[in-house]
This record gives sequence, structure tokens and C-alpha cells, in this order.
Amino acid sequence: MTQKTARNGYQMSEEKIRILVCHTDGAVMELPWYEGDPARDDTLNYRVAEHKNHFGNLFVYKAKDWAKSTYRDAILNEIAKQVRPGEGSGLGQTFYDVKDNFQQDAIICWKRHNRTLDCGDYKTDRMRLYPDTKGDRKELGLDPNTRPNTFLCDFCPVKSVVQGKVMKEQYG
Repeated sequence: MTQKTARNGYQMSEEKIRILVCHTDGAVMELPWYEGDPARDDTLNYRVAEHKNHFGNLFVYKAKDWAKSTYRDAILNEIAKQVRPGEGSGLGQTFYDVKDNFQQDAIICWKRHNRTLDCGDYKTDRMRLYPDTKGDRKELGLDPNTRPNTFLCDFCPVKSVVQGKVMKEQYG
């Protein structure tokens, strides 16, 4: 792999390119190849910050393929197939299976709380979902103690009631 040092001192490859796809607004962003600490990847961090509360994927392709319009169209079609939500292909069937399990667990919990609309356990620590990703995060150069802030409550019908109350308070 041919290495080149950019003006910012980071090593970049001339042979690969990253494609960042935002599922929320459909943006497709071409990013230069970067190898190193993700916290120092200024280009990626800037682009992700532009899409702060959005969901997306990062893909890697050969730069020479991306440069050819016919290949680029094929790559974009392949990306579209992979990121189309709800069809099991975008994030892989395992993701959708896990999500379905969380939804089922949330409904069981809600029924156990007598189908309340004002749950006392809503987003308490005991409802937090902690993935066992410390080793993976450390390997990727991320803080192993920082983990996603996801709750079983995010899959519960009570969440829509809480969101409705928040919207009413904010917008009357």
C-alpha cells in the first residue's frame, strides 16, 4: 500500500477511500483514507459532527474504482442495498434480531408494570443496556469505560408517551 504524509502529518493511503453515508438525510461523503487513532481523524470527526443525531455507515473502497463513474454507480447501488432499513441487509440480520428481542423484552417489562404510562423505572440505571464492548473499544483506541447510553425503555411504548410530554412542554 502506497503511503503518503498529508500536510497535517497523518498517514494516508492513495489506494483506498472511505465513503460515509448518512441514513437520515441520504448524504454520501467521500473521505480520504486514514489509519490511526480515530479521535485524531479530523475529517471523519468533522463530517460526523455535521450529522450529529443521525445514523450512518462508513464503507471502504478502492480509490481507483470510486474514481470511475461506472464503478461509482455500482458502488452506490451496492451501498443502497446494504443500508436500506428493515430488510435485514443494511446492518445485518443479527442487528434486526437483537432489536426485535429488545422490543419483546420491553413489552414484557411494560406488561409487568401493569401497562403504565408513567413508569417509575423509566431510564433508571437498572434499565440500562450495557454491551460487553470494553475490549473492542480499547482495541479501537476508544475509551473503554465510555459506552452507549441505551435503555430497554427506548424500545417501550412508554417512550412515546414521554416524548409526547416533552414536545408539549417545548412547543405548547
